[in-house]
Amino acid sequence: RYLRTIRTAQMTKQLRVPLTHNQIDINCCPNPKCQNFNEKANTSGKDYKYLISGLPNQASVLKCKGCNRHFTIKSNVAVTEELERFLAKEELSTVYRQDGTACHKVSCDNFGCTVKDHPEKYRKKGNTPAGNQRYQCKGCKKGFTYGSKKRLSHPSSKNHENKTLFMLIVNQMPINRIIEMTDLAPPTIYKKIDMFYQRCLAFLNERESRLPSMPLRLMQLSTDRQDYRVNWTDRKRKNNVMLSAIGTADKRTQYVFGMKVNYDPCIDINHLQNSLEYQDDSNLKVHMRTYARLWTSRDFSKAKKEKVEHSRNTKELLDEYLNMSNITLREASKAYIRNDILIESGTNPYDIPDSGRLPEYGAQVHSEYTMFAHFRHLNSLIGHAQKIRFYLDQDDGIYRACSLAFAKSVDIKKTDIGYVKIDKATTVDERRIKVAIAEKSISELIKENQVSSFKEAERLLVRKSLLNSYTIGKRKDIWNFVPIHKIYEVDKYVSFISDDSKLTEDEKIDFLLSATLHPIDNFFQLVRRRISSLERPIHSQSNKGRTWTGKSPYNPAMIHKLLVILRTYFNYCLVSEKDKKTPAVRLGLARGKVEIRKILY
Repeated sequence: RYLRTIRTAQMTKQLRVPLTHNQIDINCCPNPKCQNFNEKANTSGKDYKYLISGLPNQASVLKCKGCNRHFTIKSNVAVTEELERFLAKEELSTVYRQDGTACHKVSCDNFGCTVKDHPEKYRKKGNTPAGNQRYQCKGCKKGFTYGSKKRLSHPSSKNHENKTLFMLIVNQMPINRIIEMTDLAPPTIYKKIDMFYQRCLAFLNERESRLPSMPLRLMQLSTDRQDYRVNWTDRKRKNNVMLSAIGTADKRTQYVFGMKVNYDPCIDINHLQNSLEYQDDSNLKVHMRTYARLWTSRDFSKAKKEKVEHSRNTKELLDEYLNMSNITLREASKAYIRNDILIESGTNPYDIPDSGRLPEYGAQVHSEYTMFAHFRHLNSLIGHAQKIRFYLDQDDGIYRACSLAFAKSVDIKKTDIGYVKIDKATTVDERRIKVAIAEKSISELIKENQVSSFKEAERLLVRKSLLNSYTIGKRKDIWNFVPIHKIYEVDKYVSFISDDSKLTEDEKIDFLLSATLHPIDNFFQLVRRRISSLERPIHSQSNKGRTWTGKSPYNPAMIHKLLVILRTYFNYCLVSEKDKKTPAVRLGLARGKVEIRKILY
């Protein structure tokens, strides 16, 4: 086995970049304006499109010869593994087994294929003493009782408490207060939360599986990430675990997709780090490793050390520049950035979480792989829409994942992508002043008969702003100011990621006017307001960046469970005061408000 491992490592080292896996290859130029966009790098031999450079932490970067941008080499297998994690087969298996609606053996080809929709995959196998029909899967020969109600009739189920408990969870009620109000024991509450999570997953999976066959017109999608802290359990190591979730929301319907957390609870990282495969991985490049998707203690401590050293070298280099002639700090920073491949790499090669430690249970996933999987899963759901517009937060990881996942539709001009940047530091009073100024400018245009309506005035202002673009950042991205202020978004700038030269002036104006991050920011704000354990903790001068609050979760797995529960409630149960509809109704996935009991039962 040892010799076989050595031979495999020697063969792997000969590859310039990882091989394509399950039709996934993310080691391409992510710049839609470049001639090498979505062009695969050669795995061996000479490559006329890309150059490879090594980094100190055994990572490598590709430099595109077309646009001179750098981006880190990633594992294609790791993206596939993350996509499989998104399927949540173990959780869905529990639901199928309890209800007897489909084969619940994860390894079976008929897994999740319901008896109702696929009767040809099952055969009848008698009845239970209670008269319920038994079925046998033709694939794995596994038997199950159709329409079983064992979970509901269990003495400790207390299903009459489920709706109340569900509503308390999504209305900012802490666990301790829930215990007082419901008189349920803590273990019972956590078991019910697990049940809610599994039921919500099954419900979302069933409803969203309809999307690929639904006719979708214009989808205007906003994407961003939100961070969550996990309390420490050891007083001697007072460092938070920081996890992040990526979400996408549609502007018209407000429907939220994703909210996947970069954490895998099904992996025992401590057991994994004692395995032979883990030891063999240390001899390979990061993107060639078996566990490239996961943060291990070895990689985490090494990357933190190199990040600190890199920061120290940065300061020394800046000081050296400052001691020369009359160079300014800003010019020194630019000089450093030009000569530092770590900054130019397009995605953070270290990908270090802001936390001081890794989770004690489960495994933390490199956030970039969660992003890649998120957009590929999104493409499988709504990629067939007639027109898609993405408005992204200014994050290089999100930008790369989105442009490569939707590369084919970007090439045929079906998908447009852009950055959105707003001033979040302004106060409410300052926002009101800017909104009033914008409205006054529009009113003056109408009075002067330059335009006849409010919408025409907005388009005229944006058309003028297109003539005065701004070049910002080390990559010299072109930004356009949007002079239309909203109370929730002021001083907005938009930069085209996809090739805007293929768009007409009217299409550019439409893109700028509709560009916003408000749909996903609104859901993020809802998370902080409605989930007690995920609200933003309070910082103090004495904690030195360490934040502990009694409401925050101690188990990282709880974050994803609560986000799935809230996303289900928001999309299908929370009715808007304006049109009395839920996001799912607007999208066409529901006819009306879905009752909680229909989700749970």
